This record gives sequence, structure tokens and C-alpha cells, in this order.
Amino acid sequence: MNVGRGLFRAWILVSVLWIILGGSIIAYKIVAPDTIWGSFQPWLTDEEAGLPPRAEQKQLSRAFSPIRLGRPDMIRIEMPDGSQLYMPESLSEAVRTRIAEQFWDQRWSRWGRAAAIVALWAFIPCLLLFIFGYSLLWVGRGFTRDCPPAADPVKSKAANRSAVH
Repeated sequence: MNVGRGLFRAWILVSVLWIILGGSIIAYKIVAPDTIWGSFQPWLTDEEAGLPPRAEQKQLSRAFSPIRLGRPDMIRIEMPDGSQLYMPESLSEAVRTRIAEQFWDQRWSRWGRAAAIVALWAFIPCLLLFIFGYSLLWVGRGFTRDCPPAADPVKSKAANRSAVH
């Protein structure tokens, strides 16, 4: 009976089930609502917020932060992927369009972040389970009795012949 082989096969089965079931639940119930199709609000530049503009803000890409509920003084824009963008009503239509385009252009980075989070949640427990199982096997092998190596039948026949003559 090979315990190591059996535990390795059990680990493969449990890992595949965890990646498929656990990964999909984590992706659609935990990660996706906040990172993919959640509600977001843009960080406004000083100029858009009514403050004197700074030159360094023109070169930076726009950041968007997740929000739970939009305020009543905000306009909601529904995106094709199910995400929602909330912006202040005080912004002009051209600025709102530009911000919405920037938000839409950054959708793949949001999907990438979500995929990275799901991959970590799916694969790290499998790796930890493998390390734990291998550690148990290593400890278990420390308790086995060392048997002398089996004698080679060819060498033992030659030794018997030389002893007889």
C-alpha cells in the first residue's frame, strides 16, 4: 500500500474541486461586486473640483474608488459591463463623457485585479494543503524501521561458491 501516492491523488481531487467550486463562488460573490460590476466614483482633479489647477495632475491617470451608495447630488452612468459610475451633477457633459471613457478604458485592469485575487484565493489553500500533507508524510517516514538492503542474488551465489571451494 502506497500512502504517499493515495494522498497525492486525494490532494489533486480536493484541489481541483476547490479551484472550480471555491474559485467561482469567490469570484462572483465576493470579488466581482466590488472590483468588476460595482459602483465607482472618480477622483476629481483640482480643476474639476473648482480649485486652481496643478500641472502635475494633467499627466496622471485617473483613479476610481468603489462606493456603496451614491449621493443624491450625483449622476449615475450605467456601463455595458454592469458597473456604475457616479459623478457630481456640477460637472459639464464633456467632462462627464471624458471621465466615463477613462473609466471604461480601465475596465481590463479591474478585471485583472479581480482575477489576481481569485487566483490567490484558489491556489494558495491548495499549496498549503500540499505542504501540510507532505509534512505529515515526512514525519511518518521518520517512524519507519530501517531494513537492511536486500542481498543481490548474483553476488550471494558467487560468495557461496567461493566459500565452498
